[in-house]
Amino acid sequence: MKLLATLLCAALLAAAPAATGANLTLASSLIASGGGPGSYSTVRAFDAMIGADAVLTNQRQLTTNYGQTNADQFVHMFDYAIADAWQLAGKDNISIPPPAQTGGQALATQLVQAGVTNGGITFDNDTFFTQLFGAKIAGQVQNDINAKYGAGAWTNFSRMSDQFFHNIGQTVGMNV
Repeated sequence: MKLLATLLCAALLAAAPAATGANLTLASSLIASGGGPGSYSTVRAFDAMIGADAVLTNQRQLTTNYGQTNADQFVHMFDYAIADAWQLAGKDNISIPPPAQTGGQALATQLVQAGVTNGGITFDNDTFFTQLFGAKIAGQVQNDINAKYGAGAWTNFSRMSDQFFHNIGQTVGMNV
C-alpha cells in the first residue's frame, strides 16, 4: 500500500505544471541552502554561500545606504518573498525539483547571474525573481510584498536587493 501511495505521488508530481521560463532547480537550491521550505533564512543561505563575514559586510553597506530599519526589513522581506514564492508554486501545483549539488560560491554566482541584465553589468531584482520562479509567481510575490509591507515596498526591496546582489557578485569575483 505504501509503495502504491509513493508511486501515485510521484506520478502526480511528474504531471504537475512547470513555471514557464523559471529555473526551479536554482530556486530549490537557494531554498535548500537557507534551511529548506518552512525554515528558509536569507542570512543562513548566504552565510553558507559566501561566509558570515561577507554577509555582515554586505548588511553593513545596506545599513549605510538605506538606514538600519530598511536594512533590517530587507532580510525579513527576502525571507518572506522566498517563502511566498514557494507557497505560490505549491498552490499552482508546480513541481519543484530537488536542489542541484551546487553550493557555496558557485551557487552564489549562479544566483547573481540569474538577475543580471544590461549585457551582464547590472543586477535586477525583478529579473531575478522571474528567472527563479517564473513571471506569474514573481508578479504575485511583488503584489504580496506591497500588501504586507505597504505600497511601494517592492520598489524599496528591489533597490536593496540590487545592491545586495551587486555586493555578492563582487564577493565572488563578478563585475556586476
